[in-house]
Amino acid sequence: MFGGSAMTAQAIIHDSIDAAVRRRAREHADDIAVVDPYRHLTWSDLDAAADRLAATLAAQGVGRGDRVAWLGPNVAAYPITVLAAWRRGASIVGLNLRLPAADLAAMTQAVRPAHLVYEAHYSELAAALDVPGRTVVAPDDEIWPPIVSAGDARVDRAAIDTDADDEALIYFTSGSTGHPKAVPLTRGAIEATLPYAAVHRFDENSRALVIPPNFHAAGATWANYGMYIGMRLVYIADTSPAGIADAIVEHGITHILMVPTLIHSLLGELREHPRALPSLQHVGYGASSITQQLLGDAIGLLGCEFAQVYGLSETGGGVAFLEVEDHLGDHPERLSSAGRPGAGIDVEVRGPDGSVLAAGESGELWFRSPCVTRGYLDNPDATARVLVDGWFNTRDIGFLDDDGYLYVQGRSDDMICTGGENVHPQVVEEVLAAMPGVEECAVFGTPDPHWGQRVCAAVIATKPISEADVIAWCTERLGRFQVPKSVVFLDELPRTATGKVKRSALSV
Repeated sequence: MFGGSAMTAQAIIHDSIDAAVRRRAREHADDIAVVDPYRHLTWSDLDAAADRLAATLAAQGVGRGDRVAWLGPNVAAYPITVLAAWRRGASIVGLNLRLPAADLAAMTQAVRPAHLVYEAHYSELAAALDVPGRTVVAPDDEIWPPIVSAGDARVDRAAIDTDADDEALIYFTSGSTGHPKAVPLTRGAIEATLPYAAVHRFDENSRALVIPPNFHAAGATWANYGMYIGMRLVYIADTSPAGIADAIVEHGITHILMVPTLIHSLLGELREHPRALPSLQHVGYGASSITQQLLGDAIGLLGCEFAQVYGLSETGGGVAFLEVEDHLGDHPERLSSAGRPGAGIDVEVRGPDGSVLAAGESGELWFRSPCVTRGYLDNPDATARVLVDGWFNTRDIGFLDDDGYLYVQGRSDDMICTGGENVHPQVVEEVLAAMPGVEECAVFGTPDPHWGQRVCAAVIATKPISEADVIAWCTERLGRFQVPKSVVFLDELPRTATGKVKRSALSV
């Protein structure tokens, strides 16, 4: 078992995110806290708006143990809603606005929120959801046209009794391997994630561009980091590569978090339309594997710090971190790892019989930490499959080296079993991604009457290449059983809302 990285730990958490915002509003009232396409909010604005919405929620009976759902894009209204819900002792549920109305209605029914806060652009989608209370905000209105007006409201700022075991937030799994499941996290779990902000070297002067959606663990976690540390959160409407590059310049962005596909696209934009990004200090990345070629290109072109985060919705966000120093050290082989577990996080690699495997041996990755969920909402069968004695089974396959660095080889659900051999898609993808003319790729299995499964590849090409070219390239670099037998060429890969490739949607 390995536990605890060399990550520099922040001070022990003495108060909540909400208390940190209160303090910031007192001590730095006029500093900018949140920027979105419609407004700039100071810390005083943020605090007051959260109080007004909390008063609205109170007037509609929302209290401790209730849930407040948020439906909207990445805008300032999201952190306001989070704070307001927590001030009422309620938890926050981010809804995936990219889903069809029927799917969203089913997810909403599963979590049974007492109140829905939504942006006016999504009124039609909101109308399909069965939620007792509702608050709508129009982007061009004064923030939170209040049911209880700002001028005469007696906002009760007394803290509602809560404890670390109270539910604070619900994520939904990405659905990359099936239907999304609701993942509740406690207040204690959320606060236990805060020291890991140190990986990104934020401070009060940082300006973080939050690209991942707020209903995803990455986007929500960075919002929490911003409110706790006191840095500026920046949300933009145009998240195209050009829009991101422009925003970095316009807002003096110091920190950004991106998935590898977006890093690839941003590099393409900067090569085609060169511009300097002098303010950019740090790029965080994660959610899917990154090729060594792409990582090297990004470090070379952007010229700033890089840090990788590995985690899941069920682990409350990051549990392993490839830190800035790891990208600069004398061990380039570690760049293909996910880093080491954070302080207070234990990891074990287990075999099919549940035994703990030695360093260098591949198996399923199990984590234990205060950040881990206590189970899927109203789904004891699914919970029993992944949670055992406080340990969470990620169903990811990987191994630890002698120094405690974690190497993730793929998901057990994605493993391709062909002719008695196991093929990790990520191993094949790493080889394919280095082939000239391959922009993106994904490897997956399809049923085969003789071999059980056959290895197949989906490729996005930047120049004419054939199936025979791909097979020949892989044959020179992989074992025979790992070489794709079929190749399909696509214009884009199917993805979940959080950017993960949806292999179940691939076919040849």
